Amino acid sequence: MQSSNKKNGDNHLRRISYLALLTALALVIWVAEEFIPKPLPWLKPGFSYIVILITMDMLGVVDAFIVAVLRVIIGSLLFGRLFAPSFLLSLSGTISALVVMSLLFPLREKILSFVGISIGGAFAHIAAQIIVAGALFYRADAVLWLFPPMTIWTIVAGAVVGSVATVVLKKYPNRDY
Repeated sequence: MQSSNKKNGDNHLRRISYLALLTALALVIWVAEEFIPKPLPWLKPGFSYIVILITMDMLGVVDAFIVAVLRVIIGSLLFGRLFAPSFLLSLSGTISALVVMSLLFPLREKILSFVGISIGGAFAHIAAQIIVAGALFYRADAVLWLFPPMTIWTIVAGAVVGSVATVVLKKYPNRDY
């Protein structure tokens, strides 16, 4: 009995350790993106979603939500933006992306690759941000013009993120987590 409890405790500790490590990695990537020159102030490639996709594959959808939401909260704290408009936009985009990716995730290797899942998440992310910006901060018609160029951006960025996640997961195929 005690051996079983010890094993469950070890698995729980291992999961918490992976969550902490993956959250830190996603946060470091997210912070580094702040310093990459951007053609538009809000235009980020979303490289931290590489870690989110890997987390979905390694630990599951719920843990990917935990890593992603912690990344947004801690990152916003680091930059002094907690509960600022950019926090609301980031959180709405992240939750929308995670919902779409979690719905698409069961289709991996059957119909979709990580590239398709990532593009779906990227589109949901930017769509949510545009909708929230239009509803809370600007007139809706003032932000709708962003959809066409942002759609192109989401395809490119989502494809890069999904491709990198695929390469990483193929390079480290041991999924005994």
